[in-house]
Amino acid sequence: MIPEAPAGWSFVRDGRGLRLQDSQGAALHADFLGGALGWRLAHGGGRGQAVARAIGVKQGRTAARVLDLTAGLGRDAAVLAALGCEILALERNLAVFALLADALQRALADAEGALRLGGRLRFERTDARDFLARGAAAEFDVIYLDPMHPDRAKSALVKQEMRLFRALVGADDDAGDLLVAALASGAPRVVVKRPAQAAPLGPAPDAVIAGRTTRFDLYLRRMDGSAA
Repeated sequence: MIPEAPAGWSFVRDGRGLRLQDSQGAALHADFLGGALGWRLAHGGGRGQAVARAIGVKQGRTAARVLDLTAGLGRDAAVLAALGCEILALERNLAVFALLADALQRALADAEGALRLGGRLRFERTDARDFLARGAAAEFDVIYLDPMHPDRAKSALVKQEMRLFRALVGADDDAGDLLVAALASGAPRVVVKRPAQAAPLGPAPDAVIAGRTTRFDLYLRRMDGSAA
């Protein structure tokens, strides 16, 4: 069931699935089958990519159970699911959650999409801070956090999408508090995605996996439960 669209927005369904359109006709769309993400899932999503190394995806290792606190349009979650991780991605915005649910339903109805994701990707509509406060993170190996940040990509299409997303959900001003809650959850590994040149979201990380435009800050715990 499609929810009521936020003021100034409208839901539109066409051959590509559900889209959320603003008053100027620009739209947000989640898709795990086509476009750049579909190609990446089919051809380019290996264990050597930065997000996989940050999560700890390795040959011969049991697939990680990952809690994604900020699902967004679900791209990193879909990549990790395609690599074998079990992903629960949380989204508090009802309109964005509707896009994610539609994208997942379409992907699982497609034979290739179902094979890629393998039933390993789930979305839940909830506030991540409430989820962590319930102690529900205990079953996960990794907590992943990708808060809203200034877009440095050169692609005009990506810049438009980020503008639309920020207009819809706001600026993630509570991201620092969310990291504090994630670190307090006792998760063995907390991973934060940041722009390459940005300051850490919280304390200095224990390790960093750097890319050209983004990096992943890692907060690790020893087996005895203490910080690394």
